[in-house]
Amino acid sequence: MKKIMVVDDEDDIRRLLRKRLNAAKYEVVDFASAVDAIEAIDKEDPDLVLMDINMPEMDGFEACKKITSAHPEIPVLFLSARA
Repeated sequence: MKKIMVVDDEDDIRRLLRKRLNAAKYEVVDFASAVDAIEAIDKEDPDLVLMDINMPEMDGFEACKKITSAHPEIPVLFLSARA
């Protein structure tokens, strides 16, 4: 796995994940909204998507459905502070 797409509306979370994943030698592309990530997924061609569940505009569940229907080969993992 080389490229990871991080999708989270919190700047601090995206920054932390980028720092940790870059240190582990992964290429990271990040987006503050699921809508933007879905628009860019063909161009970015990630090996994995790490996505928040609670986001404005489109939540992680809806975004996951759209991603996996168009790209069933890309795994999607959810990140959440939700209990």
